[in-house]
Amino acid sequence: MFATVIVILPSAYTGGQVVVSHATTTKTIDFAANSLLSTALLAWYTDVKHEVKHVTSGYRFALSYNLIHVAPAGNPLPCLPTMDDSIVLLRRVLEKWREDKYEQSPEPSLIAYLLGHEYSTANLSDGFKTLKGADAHRVTFLRSVAEELGFVVGLASLEHNVSGPGDDDGGGYHRRGRYNRYGYSSDEDEDEDEEEPGMLEVDHTTTTISGLVSLDGVSLLPVGKITLGEDNLIPRNPFEDETPDDTEYEGYMGNVSLLDTLGVVIY
Repeated sequence: MFATVIVILPSAYTGGQVVVSHATTTKTIDFAANSLLSTALLAWYTDVKHEVKHVTSGYRFALSYNLIHVAPAGNPLPCLPTMDDSIVLLRRVLEKWREDKYEQSPEPSLIAYLLGHEYSTANLSDGFKTLKGADAHRVTFLRSVAEELGFVVGLASLEHNVSGPGDDDGGGYHRRGRYNRYGYSSDEDEDEDEEEPGMLEVDHTTTTISGLVSLDGVSLLPVGKITLGEDNLIPRNPFEDETPDDTEYEGYMGNVSLLDTLGVVIY
């Protein structure tokens, strides 16, 4: 169970206010005034505190439902993240950026934030509707603050490429050049299950975004890519503990790691 849904059917009553609170926000919901002629719907996540006041007259008829999480194992439960402090800090940062008060501003003038879920590039055309769970909540708050201050919020496919020499002591190079007594390369005799070596050191790193669209799914970058630097990424070193989506080992020549994901872009 991750949420509760209450359907209040037409029925005359007074009292019965519902008080919900989350983090530093508290709201009182009262449908009594129109209760005889209207149907109301209430819903809240399980991490939202709620209190139902007593009905002081009449009767209230309501249907109560528990929403159950039936997605495949590993998918996080939908939740309502605490955003109040983050919104205040975000507004402060964006205002300072807009007024050019930072000693150094990112070039190009955009910031990319990596989302929690993995999305395919085909989902980009759906814009905001493709986002799930906490990603959707964060972008909802981000959009309201950013657009109010004149920034554009979009979604894009982000590719992070890291390359460097493989930690194989030159073994890959020697295997390539060795032949057996029948004249065939000994590569065929190697153990196919042998693991690829790790990367000895990083020689080159590139980060790019492509397929940039607005939150309404309108294309903002129909062709080409935009290259990003470290100053364009939030948080810092976002790939430090990530596992590459794909790796390519080229023997003694080196090792290449790729990471694709979907990110929010602000500019």
